[in-house]
Amino acid sequence: MFIHSEWDRFCSIVSGQYNCIRADEICQQPLDGSWICIKHDVETDVGKALSIAQIEKKHRIRATYFVQSYLLHDNIELLQEISNLGHEVTYHYDVLDSNKGDMTAAIEEFSDTVSRFREYGFEVRTVCPHGNPIMQRDGWSSNKDFFRNMDVVELYPHVFDVVVQAKDVIKSKFVYISDAGYGWKLIGNVDENDIQNIGDIDIDQLPAMLRLISDSKKVIVSSHPHRWSSNKFIFYYQINLFKFLKHTSKLIKRIPFVKKIAYKYYYLAKKF
Repeated sequence: MFIHSEWDRFCSIVSGQYNCIRADEICQQPLDGSWICIKHDVETDVGKALSIAQIEKKHRIRATYFVQSYLLHDNIELLQEISNLGHEVTYHYDVLDSNKGDMTAAIEEFSDTVSRFREYGFEVRTVCPHGNPIMQRDGWSSNKDFFRNMDVVELYPHVFDVVVQAKDVIKSKFVYISDAGYGWKLIGNVDENDIQNIGDIDIDQLPAMLRLISDSKKVIVSSHPHRWSSNKFIFYYQINLFKFLKHTSKLIKRIPFVKKIAYKYYYLAKKF
């Protein structure tokens, strides 16, 4: 389902049947309300994110685009175009990983980046942590620890972490569907799966995904736009390359000195 025509079909169906909202609108929903929030983690290739945003605009869907800070400066026109389509453009942070777990440095980087978003015309009301699957950590579980820190929560009382704080904000049952790993999954423990990853369920096809959505009152669908393509052959190349690199990374982890070198370049994983 990582072809643009399939996303077009998906958007056509959900826009006609569900209340589609942005992440910054979740906090304003009634507790007994029913809605679907589509979010995207933009980790590379903002042009591909714009293609997805245009499909959603066609179906009157307003989504949220969580953008890595390094993409801001060189892609400002593309990001503003996404925003002008009615979508939310905000921060996909990885400040603990980039500062090796140093909370003070992480807060400083986060604050500086929020200011940069604001300078470009994007108000940061919601955020989403980046996973960095091959990062070696000592003393912190993942970037999710950032908004688990009460000092951070107090510094940013009007910022909603759509992963870490989802249960506390939504206050009722919801489902979180992600395309992590080039396959749709129902994530069973979204706020704490960096500590204990249990309960994920694979979703084979679009009909199964739509059935799951129809059976749920509150749904968050999370995708990575750089993995989507208008061409099936390009998609199959991408997914096979991803599988090869994933298998290679597992082998690398068994070789201590190679593993140390690979961990230094953890940030390259977001390209795939």
